[in-house]
Amino acid sequence: MDATVTNEDEPADRPSTRPLNVPMSFRGFDQEAAEETASTLGYMLHEFGKIIDLSALDGMTVAFDYDDALTDLDRGYETVRVLTKTTEFGTGVAMTPAVLRDGVLKSHIVINAAVALMLKDEDKENANLAIHTIVHECAHVEITAAYEKCFPDELLKKRYGTILDCWRWDVIKACWDEYAACRIASNIGHDPLPSYEETFVLAHSQTDGKVRELVRGFSGGNADIFVGPVFGAYGNMMKFACYMLGAMSAAEKTVAECGAAQAALKNHWFAPYFERLNESCNNLFENFGRWTDKSGFEAIGDIVEDMIVEQVMNIWRRPDGTYTICIYPHVLLDAKLP
Repeated sequence: MDATVTNEDEPADRPSTRPLNVPMSFRGFDQEAAEETASTLGYMLHEFGKIIDLSALDGMTVAFDYDDALTDLDRGYETVRVLTKTTEFGTGVAMTPAVLRDGVLKSHIVINAAVALMLKDEDKENANLAIHTIVHECAHVEITAAYEKCFPDELLKKRYGTILDCWRWDVIKACWDEYAACRIASNIGHDPLPSYEETFVLAHSQTDGKVRELVRGFSGGNADIFVGPVFGAYGNMMKFACYMLGAMSAAEKTVAECGAAQAALKNHWFAPYFERLNESCNNLFENFGRWTDKSGFEAIGDIVEDMIVEQVMNIWRRPDGTYTICIYPHVLLDAKLP
């Protein structure tokens, strides 16, 4: 007798966490195209909601005018930070910012209409890339909700005590969010590891030069205009490392299997920080959604500050929240060299 055995934990049998009647907005679509795309995306969200927690999804906006859609998004709170797509290494096509709805933290997915159109592309590689892009954004919904569950009423509401803490947490959030999203999205639809490795290697190759330019351009005065961008430069390199590290871990690979990255890191000052970053993010992920304190997150902040202190300057924090810096003489001298 033939028999079919179905595991009760198989995704097909799990209930979806996708909220009922999730609002979808389509900018630049005619009615027929909007309804067809909504049906496709609704099905995808339902299926992804079986393996990813989408209970905190606020909605989805699909826009041909992606830049304007980011700007126009009702985020539910006052902020001077304008949402803009990534342009440094390629062009961003999707984002999942946190929003407040009646005081409740949620996440809203905004995607370029080109991604939705790729779902119908006859080229399977393009269609699969679009699928992966959407599942990656779904992962951000779960990541934000998990943090909110452990540390309620903090995201979008907390004011940092000092500007240094603000810069530090910008790096922490960017690194952790992308690492976790890459681990959750894994290789669903598409294997992102080769492109993430390529992007990291490019970012890594440019970071020292960018910091050197920042040193060269700073002549004293308001240290914020220098220190903030230094945090940003090193933080970006760490963020792109986290994309790669998350995808690498999801694929159960090591850096030894990523030749270009291994070559870039060999005998480079960033190599030990790369390992620390991998360990810190992995530890956080192993306790996903069960964090009792922020020490694991602060470990990422320690990495960026340790990098800055080793490579550029000392930073002394004062009790009143201000700070003093001293750029190392050899760094100043090196910045003056052609």
